Order: sequence, then structure tokens, then C-alpha cells
Amino acid sequence: IYTLSLHDALPISNTQLSQLDMLIGSWKVKAEIRLSANGPWDTSIASAVITKTTGDKLIVEDYVGTLNKNSFFTKSMIAFDHFKNVFQRELIDSEHGVLVDYEGQKNNDTIFFDKTWIYPNGSSVKLRVVYKLISNNEFTIENMRMPADSVTWDTTGRWRYTRSK
Repeated sequence: IYTLSLHDALPISNTQLSQLDMLIGSWKVKAEIRLSANGPWDTSIASAVITKTTGDKLIVEDYVGTLNKNSFFTKSMIAFDHFKNVFQRELIDSEHGVLVDYEGQKNNDTIFFDKTWIYPNGSSVKLRVVYKLISNNEFTIENMRMPADSVTWDTTGRWRYTRSK
């Protein structure tokens, strides 16, 4: 049983999350996505709007694009868990309709978000999302996966964000 103390109820500094303030804004996105390790790459142009909300404790992205010539939408949220000292990321997309939660660490200009996904049959796959902060006007995201019987990452998506004028 966890009991809140007065310290837990005090306002928390936004110092960690404010490191990602450069993400806030409107973006043009070049997306390259594939659904399987050997599948063809689908390339498209999309847009994203990233805002801060909930007392500046949450970064929210609304992404609108296409995947295999069909409309494709995502919503992601990033927060900082000051209890565990990790970044948190939640994602849902219109292809799968499932919330996926990640935890991550920032290393210089790169954030690594990781998740072990366990399928109903008990098999698992490691998932990784990597944000690379290039400048105030550009960043990239890469999605990767590594099956339990593998030691190498398979890249399944690459997004290049450039700030809209």
C-alpha cells in the first residue's frame, strides 16, 4: 500500500520535461513505414501538431498522414515520472487501436523509449522508439523491434520532422 506524503503532493518542477520544449509546434513530416521486417517501405508526407497541456506536465502530439494510401492517425503523449526518474510515452494509432506505453531515458540529444510487448501466446518482442533532437527546427523518430530470438533491431518506421513556417 502506498500512502501519499505532503512532499508527494507538492508541485513538481518541469525541468526534465522542459528539455523537450523544442518539440512544441506545427510540423511537416516525411514518413517511411513498413509493416514487416522484409516488407516494402511506404513513404508519405504528413503533419503533426505538438502541444503542452495539463499544467505543462504533458506533451501531446496529434499526427495526421497516410499508410498504404489510407488515412493514418496517431496520438502520443510524453511525460516525466519523477518517482522513477524516467520519461514516459503513450501511443495509439488508427492502424492498431491499442495503447502502447514506453519508458525512456534521455542521453544528450537522444531519447530511447523501450517496451517489451508480450503477445497472448506468450512470445515477446522488444520495441524501441528513438527521438533524435537535431535542432529547434528538426528532429527524427525511429521505431524498431527485436524479436525474442534476435540480437539486432529491425527498423519499422522513420519520421523526419521539419518545423512548419
